[in-house]
Formats: sequence, C-alpha cells, structure tokens
Amino acid sequence: MNKSRIEKYLLEKTNKLVFITLDDIILKKIEGININKNIEVPVFSSVLIDMANSKKEGISTIDILSAMLFIQGIDPYFKYSKEYKAIITKLSSNPLALASSLAGDAYEKSNLIESLIFARGYLSMFEPEMNLYFNYALLCKEISEQALEDSKKVDFKLESEDCFNALVKLYPEFSKPYYYLAYFALQHGDLGTSKNCFEKAIELGLDDSLENDSKDNLVKINTTEKISLSSELIESEKYDEALAILEEIVDEDTSSYEAYFYLGYINRLKGEYESAIDYFEFAYKLDTSQPQLINEMALCFAFLGDLEQALELLEYAFELDSESIEILCNISMVYYNLENIEKAKYYINLAENIDPHDDIVQECIKLIYKA
Repeated sequence: MNKSRIEKYLLEKTNKLVFITLDDIILKKIEGININKNIEVPVFSSVLIDMANSKKEGISTIDILSAMLFIQGIDPYFKYSKEYKAIITKLSSNPLALASSLAGDAYEKSNLIESLIFARGYLSMFEPEMNLYFNYALLCKEISEQALEDSKKVDFKLESEDCFNALVKLYPEFSKPYYYLAYFALQHGDLGTSKNCFEKAIELGLDDSLENDSKDNLVKINTTEKISLSSELIESEKYDEALAILEEIVDEDTSSYEAYFYLGYINRLKGEYESAIDYFEFAYKLDTSQPQLINEMALCFAFLGDLEQALELLEYAFELDSESIEILCNISMVYYNLENIEKAKYYINLAENIDPHDDIVQECIKLIYKA
C-alpha cells in the first residue's frame, strides 16, 4: 500500500503503543526466521497497564501481533515493517482472519479509525484480499461522511474512491465497487460514467436493495440527460420535439420538477395557458421554493385576464426573490394594467435601482411614466 493522504489523521494513534524488546518466549517461537532479533516490537500500553494492575499475567503473542498490525496500518513504511511481516507470518496461522477480527471488534466499538488501521495494516503487508479491501474502502467513505473538517472529509473521500477504483481493477467481477463508484461519478457530475457503473453493478449481481437503488438512479440519470436535451431544443425553438421528450419523461418519472416546469413553459409560449398552469401546478407540488416557477404561472393568469391572481402569485415570487428584475417588471406591469400607477412606479423603481441599464426596465419606465 502506497503512502496515503490519510496518514496524517492516523499518526496520533501511535500514542496507544509502547515498544519493547523481544522476550525469550517470543524469540523461541520465531527461531528460524532470518531477522534481527534485537528489534523492538510494539504492544498496546493498555496491556502493560492491565499487567501492572494484576489483570493480566503477561504479554501474549496476540498482543504483539495485533500491535504490529496497528503500527503497520499507521505507517506502512515503518522501519521494522519487513521484520514484523515475517513475525506475523510465522506466528499467525491466518493473518487475514486476525486482521479482520481486530478490525471488526474496533468497528463494533465505533472506533472507525482504529478499525481502518487494523485493516490497513494487513493490506500494507500482504496481497490485498477482496472483502477486507472493500471494507477498508467503505470505512474511508464512512469516516468522510462523519468528518466535521472539510479537509478530512475530502481526504478520506478521495482515499475511498481510489480504493474502489483499485478494487474494480483487481476484482473486475465484484459488483459492489461499481455501485459505489457510480455514486462518486454522480457527485463529479459525470453522468455517463455513473450510468455505466450502475449498469455494470446490476449486470454482475447485487442484492435486492442495491439493485433497486441502482435502477432508480438509472431512471434519474436518464431523466437528467433528457432534460438537458429538452433544454437545448427549447433554446433552438424546437418546441414540439422538446414536448415529445418531456412527455416521455413524465410518463416514466413523475418526480422530475424540471420536466413539468419545461412542459408548462412550452405550453405558455404556445399560448396554451390553462395547460401550462396544470403543468406548473405539478411542478409546484414537487418544489415550492422556485420563484421563476411562480413568475411563469403568474404570467399565464395575466394572459387569461385574471390579474388579481397574477398579482398574488407575483408578490409571492417577489418574497422568494426580491432581486429579480423580471419579477419586479411583471409586478409593475400588472399594477399598471390594474391602473394602480403609484404601485407600478414603486416596483419599476426597485428594478431600476438594481439595473438602470436593463432594456426591459427602461421600456417599462417609458410606458408607466407616460400614464
């Protein structure tokens, strides 16, 4: 295992260890190993405290092996790494089981960093084992999610992502790393990679919960891609083509605010105001905090001649975004059409204060101040 960005968060754990010379019992057990027998080996200080309090008779082989894994997990390039690996290999019939057990015990006690250190200790000395490596990647992800410091959050997140990428190279038939890489790709805005990873994870086989979540995400990704295409078509004034795609979206995914908003927007542009309002109302049920949506709905009511309803909506939109020139101009014009010139002047003056050079603001000013 290469030197990692997360080691700085592990170093403080060395204060749990003390170093001692090998005793005769251990020396006898490691006879035949070609190493310097004068090296110091780690042991947890808690073991020595228990011995001092007569709670423990002596230092066991497991005490030393677990501490060796621990220091190795903190610093894979520790000066006695080669010797420690030889000792662990000699004295433990199953180093993987030992490391997994120690990591599991620490995790059960909610010591995530220590759990990670034990797993890392094994991974730094031996060939990476699939399940332990996967659990190590998950631990990094969990620590990242719980971290309060931004730098720590980022470092453990990057470590986790690196490990999942390594896992798919080492074990290309292992489905779960693809699942988690799909989420990392989503966070990076890389929809194509995310889609490919979710599809690969499903193809290789997931449990029901992860498979269903993957399928839900594929629907959302598909929706996002279609929304993007629809937006481009709207900008190109290809409204009928955009409508066809958007209607297809809401048939498959009724949770897309953007799809309903764009359906309303196109219908409003085509003069289908009542249909537009219906779509805007669907969008509003999904997100009540969008001032542009309220503004668009108000325009529909204004075109239908219901200026009072339009004004009510525009004032709500203004509460959500008091800096929107478009909303201020629309409020001003509704008041103008209601023959409330003072109110019309008030709102257009607010707009002018925000941007006195805006063309629409200037057109509204000319109209209102002629009244």
